[in-house]
Amino acid sequence: MEESTRRSLEELSAEVASNPNSTAFVELAAAYRARGDLERAMRLCLRGLQRHPTHVEAHFELGRIYEARGERELALDEWGVVLQLAPEHLNTRLTLVRLYLDEGRQSDATAELERAETIAPGDPRLNEFRGLLDSGLAPPEAEGESGNGRGHVFESLGEDHPGTLGILLVDAEGEIIESHMPAENGDVQAALGTDLIEARAEAERVASYLQLGELKGMVVESKSARLTVSPVGRDVVIVATRTDLPAGQAALVVQRAWDLAESYLSNLNR
Repeated sequence: MEESTRRSLEELSAEVASNPNSTAFVELAAAYRARGDLERAMRLCLRGLQRHPTHVEAHFELGRIYEARGERELALDEWGVVLQLAPEHLNTRLTLVRLYLDEGRQSDATAELERAETIAPGDPRLNEFRGLLDSGLAPPEAEGESGNGRGHVFESLGEDHPGTLGILLVDAEGEIIESHMPAENGDVQAALGTDLIEARAEAERVASYLQLGELKGMVVESKSARLTVSPVGRDVVIVATRTDLPAGQAALVVQRAWDLAESYLSNLNR
């Protein structure tokens, strides 16, 4: 989305405050969710849905909020409403693919992915999910570890911090610039592969609402990992750490990854 079409948190808040019928509450709720303010995000969505009960994106966003709160059943209820209102809602279909893969329900994931492929056959996320399914949930080959010269920026970080499961540096279009996924973490890589796809999509989604410069970072929790998404200029670094890693250690990993990403990008002629 072009810079001129993005709206700041202040602009969205002002619009919602001045016009109770505005649908900007969806964008504002997504921004608060990205910042970790789940209570405020949930209240915004619930209040907005009282005025706009059939707003598809509001139900989808409320599902994302419930999932972030650990209330998966409530999230599934909201996404069920989305599919009743809009059976071709691609993001909901792909979210269900991710959930089914996370739970090891390959047949359900395959069926949902096939539905998604009929909706948007050219969406690049489909190929990533299809690759996971076709390889029996093996993680995608880390781009940069197959002889193309990438994959070394974050290598020392993974060695120094055993709780690091994977790191991606992604550009504004969602393309991977650099990546590192330690081989010894194979026991969790299957689920982590789907989490990283979701985190990339989430980074793009939030970027479409707000200028990335306004975000300090956001956290995506899953069964297999804690993923922290942080802007580095117009790009994004995604750090996956074990869920049992102490918060202080995780913060150090994220900060170090950010420093490495910034240094690497500053030396690139892009």
